[in-house]
Amino acid sequence: MMNIDLTPILQALIGLLSAAVTMKLVPWLKARTEAQNGEMLRALVKTLVFAAEQLYRSGEQRLSYVKRELEKRGLHVDIAVIEAAVCELKILFSTNNQKNIGDDTDGD
Repeated sequence: MMNIDLTPILQALIGLLSAAVTMKLVPWLKARTEAQNGEMLRALVKTLVFAAEQLYRSGEQRLSYVKRELEKRGLHVDIAVIEAAVCELKILFSTNNQKNIGDDTDGD
């Protein structure tokens, strides 16, 4: 009876499978991590913009505050991300004001 050693074939199959998994898994994990980091960064920028709105009067002071706080954390974001958060704040503020105006009643 002839004995066939399947070890090299199994090693090759394991190598191919691990390469295939790596080709799919690593990019997926990287994309997922980057997406989560992006969401966290946008949330932080939004929080800082909202805080700046409460702390400072001028737009320049507010922008300086947001940039300074981000730099303290070692983060650098495009000005467009900050502007988007400011725009969102303005929309929220105007929507809330319109609701409050509509809710005003004399109580009669």
